[in-house]
Amino acid sequence: MNDEFSEKQIRTATMENSSFFDIPTQIKSWFQKKDWNLIVYTFAIFIFLTCLGTLVRLLAAYHFRVHYPLNYSPTIWERGVIFSPSDYFPLYGYADFDYYYVEWATAWFEDGWYPFTDWNGMTVGDPLYYYSYPPIFLYFLLLIWRPGMSLIWLAMPMIVTDAACAGMVYLIVEKLVKKPGSKGIAFFAGMLMVLAPINIIYDGIYWLNPGPVILLTLICFYFIIDRKWWQVFFWLAIATMTKQNALFFTYPLFFVMLGEKVKEKGIKKASFESGANVILFISVCLLVSIPWIFITPIRYFGHMLFPGKMLTTEPIIGEPYIGQPMPFSYALYYYNIRGFIMDVIAFLVNSMLLMIVCASAIGVYLLWRSFKGKIDTIEIFELLAIYTIWTHLFMPRGVFKFYSTYYVPIILIAIISSVSYFKTKKIISAGLLSAVALIFMGFNIWHLVSIRYFLPILLFISSIVLLIIFGGRRIYKDRVSLLSGATTLKK
Repeated sequence: MNDEFSEKQIRTATMENSSFFDIPTQIKSWFQKKDWNLIVYTFAIFIFLTCLGTLVRLLAAYHFRVHYPLNYSPTIWERGVIFSPSDYFPLYGYADFDYYYVEWATAWFEDGWYPFTDWNGMTVGDPLYYYSYPPIFLYFLLLIWRPGMSLIWLAMPMIVTDAACAGMVYLIVEKLVKKPGSKGIAFFAGMLMVLAPINIIYDGIYWLNPGPVILLTLICFYFIIDRKWWQVFFWLAIATMTKQNALFFTYPLFFVMLGEKVKEKGIKKASFESGANVILFISVCLLVSIPWIFITPIRYFGHMLFPGKMLTTEPIIGEPYIGQPMPFSYALYYYNIRGFIMDVIAFLVNSMLLMIVCASAIGVYLLWRSFKGKIDTIEIFELLAIYTIWTHLFMPRGVFKFYSTYYVPIILIAIISSVSYFKTKKIISAGLLSAVALIFMGFNIWHLVSIRYFLPILLFISSIVLLIIFGGRRIYKDRVSLLSGATTLKK
């Protein structure tokens, strides 16, 4: 009896101490373990950078609408901005906001517009037939604005999400830079993002679409640092359902995850866990697609693929019309590359083979490095910066100038974290960071003043510079590791 009574007491005590019966204590313990001073400080910096970025973009938008208006509406915020305010700054802006976004939002509220419409019998040029994004972008447009309100409220989601990228750059760099003064370096990176001319022009002034997807992609990248893979693929799915660009990142991030999991847990468990994250990604995409995917599934996917460009194995090089994206092959042709080399490049671009090969090379390299346990997070960001440029640059369709807003924060994170990795004296570190600021701002300004034919060349040059930075840091890291190993053996 005594033994039974003792066993019952033990069972009861175990139940009382289990997670189910001790939730309040666990919550209290979780709160106590958190450094709330640090959390509040970090949150304050994030909000400061976001608010400052928003203010800068609003001031720039107001200035351009006063001095370079596309129309002279009495209300400043109802004006568009001319596409290239000066011959010295061929910005190649677009009126997508006024022509598409305003029409979509208005029709949604006033006419019960269905975004994934049937193209049969459509009126050519009617913006209501040309919604070509996943659903979440539409939800961003409808977030604040209602008919009768100023158009600035329709633009605010694009402006604020782009500005918030400065806060995300701060959070990511602060975690990547593992050295004294990391918060100062991260704040410096955040301020560069606040003042990034490319983002100010296209997201802050022309009110184009990349802001939401950039922010969501950076949130996804933030979780890479601590290898929280289900969060990574959850946010990547949300980003993908905002704009299709984010889908490109499923390839390299899956390889990094798979390589590390195979090394740590073996092939069976790694395959199961990696597959579960893929299922999570697909499930989120399908969930966000409701109800559209059930109402008109074929049209839904058709709108996702529009506007694209048909693949071909022919070495065709056609000049794009004004306002169309610039292919890499035509940029080379414009600068007098001819003959067999040009035919090969045109074939590789038109067939998408060049993009696939470059993406696969980076993906396989990330898989190998992560499986060997030699990869660090800075290396991942360096290669993702190169990857995002190449996967856009080598698309058969080509690139717009405003696409570069998507690369800017990723490039900034890669360069700042790479340079900060080197162990040098404070004055040298300050000089290197100053050089980074000059290079970063120089890239932004060069990008804005260059003619559209040079844009693919500039992006290619930028990717080569990033590749050199990656290679230089890799050599430095291996040398430090070798010296450290030799010192350990001597001891």
